Amino acid sequence: MSERGPHPAQDLLRSLSLFSQVREEVLAPIADRTVIRKVPQSRLVFRKGDPCEGLFVVVKGRVRVYRANAEGKEQVIHDQGPGETLAEVPLFDGGPYPAHARAAEDSELLFLPRAEFQAAYRAEPEIAHAVILELGRRLRKAVRLIEKISLRDVTARVGLTLLEYAQGSVESSDEASDTFILPVNQAQMAESLATTRESVARALRALREEGLIEQRGASVRIPSPEKLEDSCYGL
Repeated sequence: MSERGPHPAQDLLRSLSLFSQVREEVLAPIADRTVIRKVPQSRLVFRKGDPCEGLFVVVKGRVRVYRANAEGKEQVIHDQGPGETLAEVPLFDGGPYPAHARAAEDSELLFLPRAEFQAAYRAEPEIAHAVILELGRRLRKAVRLIEKISLRDVTARVGLTLLEYAQGSVESSDEASDTFILPVNQAQMAESLATTRESVARALRALREEGLIEQRGASVRIPSPEKLEDSCYGL
């Protein structure tokens, strides 16, 4: 069941990096073409290899983007929460979805059909420019993920992930802080790093013992990001 929601949709689209610099008069008609899709927990949003339908933005809940091998073992790529998008690359290049996406809990997704999105960026230079910037940002993120996974040392992978979480908390806050709340639990972090929860727990303990992080529950403080980064790369 779909519901129209033009005004909330415009605010949500404005919060995305893709549309953050687009003028209101350009964004408003795009928002008018969106709908809300309600997806119950465990329901697939799309499958790997499916043709791209359009842009999905999580409004409520959480969606897991993952790949699975023949034995059914999953490699989590992203856990996307409110305000985050799903699998934008096929939206730009016209290819199929490169991974599966499943609702990790009851969720609501803002949906913009691909044809509507393509018409917008072909007609509006602002949207086309925003697409180029977004692809560059995504490429950098992919390179960081490859670099991180290629490190055999789980402690280094966890350390770099903590630095990313810290940077993300600064970008979403008005004031810089070296303390942040972990956005995922140890099991979810392990899935994204191709390791086990026990290995993540050992890595966090090692980082605490080395004085590279301070942790109390989900609250983490990084006294010196530079020292932590150097340690991750063995410098």
